[in-house]
Amino acid sequence: MELLQRLKEAIAWLGGALAALTAICYATGYYSFHAHLTMLGLGQVVDFKHEEMLLEGARFFFVVTAHLLQMILALGAGLVSLLVLWALLGEIGPLRRGWGRLADGFNARRIAFGAARPTLTSTLLLALLVLLLIAHTGRFFYPLLALGRIDSLLFRSGPPVADCRALIPLADIGLTPAVAASLLMQGERCSNLLLGEFRRLLDGYLVLLIAISLSFSLAPLIRPQVLARAFRVMLAVYGMVYTLLLPVDFGILVRAAVYPVASLEFKGGAVARGNLMARNDKNVLLWLPAERKAMWYPSDSITTIQVIGQDNLFSHPEGGMK
Repeated sequence: MELLQRLKEAIAWLGGALAALTAICYATGYYSFHAHLTMLGLGQVVDFKHEEMLLEGARFFFVVTAHLLQMILALGAGLVSLLVLWALLGEIGPLRRGWGRLADGFNARRIAFGAARPTLTSTLLLALLVLLLIAHTGRFFYPLLALGRIDSLLFRSGPPVADCRALIPLADIGLTPAVAASLLMQGERCSNLLLGEFRRLLDGYLVLLIAISLSFSLAPLIRPQVLARAFRVMLAVYGMVYTLLLPVDFGILVRAAVYPVASLEFKGGAVARGNLMARNDKNVLLWLPAERKAMWYPSDSITTIQVIGQDNLFSHPEGGMK
């Protein structure tokens, strides 16, 4: 009976975990897909399907987890190399004795300084943490926030460029919205640079996660404790906002604007050809690159729909489909 009870509890826990994971994937997919359609200029036109939201959310977590694991393994390998080097250098007598004297002297001065000026030490530590947080916002958060505001690129004109890297300023630490918009309008030729920017933002997210974990170790050094708690709350809120913005940038930078190319034949004999954006029981939404507009066609007026391939919406920036 006890084994059966534990099995029931495990099944109940698994069911709750799957439901929570499904809800998270759906919410993440919604943010990502909505940002993608808003970037195209069709955010208020295309309806969302539940299965697309789940798949998009799962794809987001796969990309994010794969990159974070890669970075964690790289950091772990570097840390192990430093520890091995440290152990080897520790076997050298003069270096070991010199380092011991240096460490003892530093600890003695640190303890004496902390005892003489406890408030100053806490203030300097808090100021350093705040400065690092400000630097992080400038390098990662504000670019993340700005890129999420890109919209209506399908209705803009942009000439093709021969070299995608020519669009990126050399002194820039990240992609500005104008540069990212220009890269997006080049089709899939510049997708590697856009993916590289998203990975750079993920690197900033990894740094933020490490900082949040270290904040619990550094909090006892900050006096008074109310400042330590306030800093942890501020860091947690900052991390939450950063987390919510990542799916938005994923939908803009990573999700390719590739849609099926369809040929619609109507009852009167007319033919329309373009990218099939959405379809329901009553209407079919077709993007017409030559006219640069999206058209809804009633389903009852269409005799046949022939899918003849797929194409990136930005493959023909000046209009027209080959």
